[in-house]
Amino acid sequence: MNLNQLLAELRRNILRDVSDAVSVDEVDLLWSDDALVAYINEGYFRFAQMTEYLQDATTEAVTRIPLVDGQRDYALHPSIIRVLSVELRNTVIPVVSTDTYFGNNADITSYEVMAPRNDRSGIVAAVPDYEVGTLKLVGVPDAKNVGEPLRLRVSRYPLAKATLDAPNEELEFPERFHLDIIEWAAFRALRNHDADAENMAKASAHKTRFMQAVEEVQTEYRARKFSRMTFSPSWRWY
Repeated sequence: MNLNQLLAELRRNILRDVSDAVSVDEVDLLWSDDALVAYINEGYFRFAQMTEYLQDATTEAVTRIPLVDGQRDYALHPSIIRVLSVELRNTVIPVVSTDTYFGNNADITSYEVMAPRNDRSGIVAAVPDYEVGTLKLVGVPDAKNVGEPLRLRVSRYPLAKATLDAPNEELEFPERFHLDIIEWAAFRALRNHDADAENMAKASAHKTRFMQAVEEVQTEYRARKFSRMTFSPSWRWY
């Protein structure tokens, strides 16, 4: 569904924000298009954050970081929610949490031991620091890696907000999630502190459905990641 269709669904079928007037002006409606688009965008980005459904390994501006000789810290694209994996050429670089890197984790790991090193022996781990928006490398890129891109797989936010300037653009999510996303927009609209618009009971129902949809996507994602145990023909049971 494009933005025009989402707006129509939200206004007419969910919020019942309609008028009997022959010519409807925005002043005859409880919510402006700008307000509803803002609520749709909030649901859009919140759904992305809570489900981490949008995963990307191909958008160059988001998932490719060219290495610079001797440089350890690199800016992460602002759309990134979480770095899932990092590769250099054909080598997988372990992704390590900031807790592990800075020694706040009770489990001492080899990466904590390697963290203080500042030699030129190559890269042994990558540490995303989401609070400051950087990817810190454990070990320093050497001259042979200059210009080579780190290839990231990430979960991310949408790359652009929905806007009335592009009403025919569709959300990045599959259409089966669109009605769940605008459940949040309905919640935001109905909790508006206005005598005509506020309806907290209905607002809560829409929020509940949104949260249920998030949980369903999370469950589906976990199921896809789950690998069933397989047994070799050589196994013997006694």
